Amino acid sequence: MSRYGTIASLVTCIAVFSLLRPEVFATSQNFFNVLNQVAILGIIALGLTVALVQGLFDLSLAGMATLGGFLACKWLAEGTLSSPILAVLIVLALALAIGAFNGVVVAYGGVSAFIVTLAMGSILTGVTLGVSDSQTVLSGIPDGFLIMGQGEVGPIPTPVVILAVVAVVLYVLLEQTQIGRHMYAIGGNAETSRLSGIPVRRYALIALGISAACAALGGMVVAANLGVGRPQGVGDTYLLDSFAAAFIGASTLRPGRFHILGTVVGVLLIGVINNGLSIMGVETFWQYAVRGIILLLAVFAASFLVMRRR
Repeated sequence: MSRYGTIASLVTCIAVFSLLRPEVFATSQNFFNVLNQVAILGIIALGLTVALVQGLFDLSLAGMATLGGFLACKWLAEGTLSSPILAVLIVLALALAIGAFNGVVVAYGGVSAFIVTLAMGSILTGVTLGVSDSQTVLSGIPDGFLIMGQGEVGPIPTPVVILAVVAVVLYVLLEQTQIGRHMYAIGGNAETSRLSGIPVRRYALIALGISAACAALGGMVVAANLGVGRPQGVGDTYLLDSFAAAFIGASTLRPGRFHILGTVVGVLLIGVINNGLSIMGVETFWQYAVRGIILLLAVFAASFLVMRRR
């Protein structure tokens, strides 16, 4: 039953908030609000999940998200690039390269991913502040880019559509391809995987590259949603919650393992709690405290379940 505990918690939260504020919480409009609010977190957390499958902690995602959103806005507003699609693709390619570089240092330099990505996050934050001169891009961003954060596909907000596409692509990658099976094998036992002929080092580049690309994509959706390119304070908002969602997911359905469906459940749980507490008028500092407690419980549960598997 432990594998269904998180899902039961999600259903319980929905039921409790629906009973307490049925006229606000239990509405279709609020349902789409919750999905829209967690979409950016979900995009970033799903990329992080790919890295965590191999046991790689990516702390650079906050800096990567901020840099990605700012660069896209800056290039489009200044006319360096005229096509929003091209700007998005170039930012994603840049993020992939930065993530792959992290992977090279981790795999071939023998340095902990925790240290490498922490340092890279600091570098990216410095680069963003230097390039921007600490100035926010306030105007000149084309509508073709803003639609990423403000548009709709039918009744569904565009960020939710992007989240769904990312979730499906990464689910197929991890669950239906040899690359995914190798990633899980490396996460289970890297040395055994190496002796089995799996190119373990190469997969660190892939995992951290995907994590960085998803962080940059999330940052661009934030910028499109706000309509401005902020050089600081964007990615930091999602760092803790991304890890919380992934660890909550690791105690769901397949206890002790990071996986895409679990992270989706974790993201929804965080979104429902945040939305419900806001509707109830709970002070912001309590919301931060609750998220921290949830992360602690999720990490404890995931660690406990991993020990039981062994």
